Parts: sequence; C-alpha cells; structure tokens
Amino acid sequence: MTSIPIHLALGPDLLLEILDCLFVPIQWHQQSCDLSVLAACSTVCKAWSSHAQRLLFRRVILPNNLYREPYGRGNTRDLLPSFLAAIDPDTERGRWLAESVVSLTLRHTGRALTANSTGFATALLRMPNLRHLDVTTIFCTFDPETAARLRESGPRLTSLSILQDFAPTGGQHTRTMHQLVALFPSLRLLEVTSNFNSSLAPFDPPPNLSLVGAKFNTTLAADIGPCLTSLLNPEPDARLQVLWHKSKGGHPSVLNGVLRTHGLHLRSLALKTIDPADASAALTQCGALERFEFGRFPDAATLVLIPRSITALAVCGVPEGDLHRAVDGLADALPTFPHLKALTWSSAPQPAIFPGLEWMCRKHGIELRISAAEVPDDNVVEMELRRKYIRI
Repeated sequence: MTSIPIHLALGPDLLLEILDCLFVPIQWHQQSCDLSVLAACSTVCKAWSSHAQRLLFRRVILPNNLYREPYGRGNTRDLLPSFLAAIDPDTERGRWLAESVVSLTLRHTGRALTANSTGFATALLRMPNLRHLDVTTIFCTFDPETAARLRESGPRLTSLSILQDFAPTGGQHTRTMHQLVALFPSLRLLEVTSNFNSSLAPFDPPPNLSLVGAKFNTTLAADIGPCLTSLLNPEPDARLQVLWHKSKGGHPSVLNGVLRTHGLHLRSLALKTIDPADASAALTQCGALERFEFGRFPDAATLVLIPRSITALAVCGVPEGDLHRAVDGLADALPTFPHLKALTWSSAPQPAIFPGLEWMCRKHGIELRISAAEVPDDNVVEMELRRKYIRI
C-alpha cells in the first residue's frame, strides 16, 4: 500500500486548523502561550513551515521571556529592533509576517533602557491586521505628527491594554493613556492598569467608544465613574457587557450613571470591595448579570446584594473572623442562586477542605474550583468577547 504524506492527507485547511489549536489556547492569558510546539512544527517540512511561521507571528510577545521564569528586567534585551527587521515592508516575507500579527505585547525591558516610541509607531503602521495591543505607556509618547499618522493609517484595534511602567508622573500617564485611546475609535475592549494614580481624569474631548468590555485595575484611584462615563458613547452601537472595577473606591454607587445606561446589558461585573450601605441601588440595575467577581471573601451582607441571575461566582482571599463559619455562610447561601453553575475561590487557604461547601456544591450541581493562587481566564463571558473581537 502506498502511504500518503500527512500534509496531503490532512489538506492545508485542516492542517492550519490543527496548528492553530496548538498555538492559540482556549485560555487567553499570555502565560499559556507556548511557542515551542509551533517552532518545532516549522522545521518538520516545507508544507508545515509557512503555516507554523504565520502562527508564530500571530501573537508576538516582547520581550519573549516576559512570562517565562526566570525573568529579570536588568538582563533582558530590547527585541523591538529585531521585530522591526522581521516585518520589513521592503521584502515579501516581511510584509507577509506583518500581516500575520493579530496581537502584540510590548513591555519596557529595563530601567536602564530607553523606550523607542518612534520604532513602536513604525511597527504599528506596518501591521494592518493588528487587533490586540498590550503596551506600557513609556512607549507611547508620540509627537502630534506621528499621532496623526497613526490615527489615519494605523491598525483598527479592537482591544487595548495599557500599563503604566516608568512614567515620571501619574499625570503624564493619564495624558498618554488619553492620547493612545483616542487613536483607536474602533476599540471594543479596554484595560487600564496603574498603581500610581490617585484619580483618573475624564476624557476631554470624549472618544465616544462603543466598548463591550472595560477593565480598570487602578488600585489608588478613588473613583473611576467620571472617567468611564466620558469614555462611553451615550448612544453606542454595542452595549457594555463586562465591567472589571478593582480600584480603591469599590463602592458601586460611583458607577450609578454607567449602570443606569448599561446595567440591563451587563453580563459580567467584578468589584474589589462593596459597601453594603450604598451598593444595593447600583447592583439592582444588573438584572441579567451572568458572572459576579468579588475581590474578597463575601460576608453575609454582601451575599444578599449579589444578583441572583448569575451562573458564575468568583471570590478571593481568606474570610475575616471565623473561617469555617464564613465558609458555611457561603454554602448556606448557594441554594438562593438558582442558576449558579460554577463557584471559583482563588487565594484560598490550604489545605482547602471544607466538606459543607463541597457537599452543597455537589447537591446543586455547582462546579467548585478552589485554588491557592489566582485563577487566570476564569471569566467565560470575557473569553467569548475576546474570541469575537480579536481573532480573525
């Protein structure tokens, strides 16, 4: 019997789909990216090589050891020049690789290095299919001419993650964030991370974005309500579905204006803390919520406030006071959530042996996920939106 080469038996479309599954994991988190399989596939044969190389450039992470241990800022090279050389528009291969890039992560690689904003802008202008950008603000100090070119000819980003790194002042970070967001009116997913701001100034003029996901991890910001309100289009063509609010001011009342407009469409809400005295009116707006995430272990007063429509509940940390009494309180509240299918408890104490909670989850068909560390990519709603708006 004559054997058929595997690349002919599978066909190019099926081969590409298999390699795609190997590289683009079900979990979105960058730490789950393993390029070693694709790198090996690219050397198997000529038929596999082009598919594997295209996928190797689908999600680019610079520096490439960012999520691998050990990672040290001091001894990490600046790989932006090498990346620019690889996507050289003067060569057919360079144009082909540039068109392959869908996601780019660019982090500052050391305190002694100077961030190259000009080189970064050049990279953006070469990647027409870029949809997700994860960048530190130190790379984004564009002059007006460069900003105008990016606004006119840059990629149509749908997802942007902004991280403050070594900006000289919090005000500079805010100005850079405002400029960067304004360059991409096509944004649907926005994440802002900063530990240096006591406040986030509203956008002026408002960019009027139709965001479906907004994440603020701004631990020193007391009130993100005005900033978020200024971001959103009052008459959007897409409603806000994911709101992740982990800031110093955790009172949902500061989000009343946003929740009045988007609460009925909100599917996932994450809060660091709640003041039961003023949270009830705000959370009542979220009648169709599917997932609620709380940055602490909920007490009895908090459990009463959580919308009963949820199918997933995520909590974090060790309860204050009597550990077992608090866990039993959560277990007793589970039957009041008729649609609940998954309970995630991250940063839980070890050993995690709570028979009452485990028994109640089994009785009501709730999947219990207990972990001593943070559980990445546990938000099914956010994953669904990332697949929809980032993958092409």
